[in-house]
Amino acid sequence: MEFVGQGSNKWLRQEGSTGWTPVPAMPAGWFRSTFSEAPDPGRVTQNAGPVLVMPPAKPPNRPRRWLQRLWLVVFVLFCLEVGIILTVLPWTRLWSDNSLLVPFPAVKEFLSQNFVRGLVTGLGLVNIWMGVVEAITYRESPRQ
Repeated sequence: MEFVGQGSNKWLRQEGSTGWTPVPAMPAGWFRSTFSEAPDPGRVTQNAGPVLVMPPAKPPNRPRRWLQRLWLVVFVLFCLEVGIILTVLPWTRLWSDNSLLVPFPAVKEFLSQNFVRGLVTGLGLVNIWMGVVEAITYRESPRQ
């Protein structure tokens, strides 16, 4: 294989053929690279290797990325706060001696059952788990 020419006027000749084939010009903003070193346009090269054509990399969208990070922090803190409150609150006096439940003795009796307290504590632990998992598994994609 031989390359001849400069700029957008490049020609290619395969081994064993007698004619030259024009190499199409690359679109503006694109570049041509090889897995080995790039061939010199004025020099005849053999076995230059495969050619990789890539579009230019897009710059990251920074405001959107920071908005995602801020949302992650707010969500994780919210999950942790609600989880801690739901885990601890059923076992305090604030839960059992609540003045809002005085007119409703049946509701107060139901909420003072240990299985209800355990259920609310379990919901709190699920909230804490959601916040921790969300913080650990967060990954930013290279382009956004």
